[in-house]
Amino acid sequence: MNIIIKNATMKDLRKVQELNLKLFEKEHKEYDSLLNLNWTFGEIGTKYYKDRISKDDGCVLVAITDNKIVGYLCGGLIKTQEYRNLPIVAELENTFVLNKFRSKDIGKKLYNKFIEWCKTKNVGKVKVEASAQNELAIKFYRNNNFKDYSLVLEADL
Repeated sequence: MNIIIKNATMKDLRKVQELNLKLFEKEHKEYDSLLNLNWTFGEIGTKYYKDRISKDDGCVLVAITDNKIVGYLCGGLIKTQEYRNLPIVAELENTFVLNKFRSKDIGKKLYNKFIEWCKTKNVGKVKVEASAQNELAIKFYRNNNFKDYSLVLEADL
């Protein structure tokens, strides 16, 4: 299977949003019932993806096979916390690969291309957030040099 990883363009916007909605639906069902399933195609979600595709501080990558987008990764430069002496920081904000194409190194290829992008921006630290119950994602990130830094706990009232 030949996989091409490329920067997304505005032509790819709708497909990226469709994949993001699939990610939201999966996360909503399995980990976080509070996710807003209307966000992706709403005004704010659409602006988010347009900005990440078109602005210099954003990176949206797509994985293509047989002329079809089967996965994506979205991230970008972020503001750092003023209480920490951090270098330039990027965040891998969301990524998704269709079920049929998982375990074929597509996620790894997207990640590697994102890291290449980060290096062109002189990024010194990359962060990612994952649902605590999403063991596969956490394993993937740990296998790619991410270390546990903080733990966010929530309580329903």
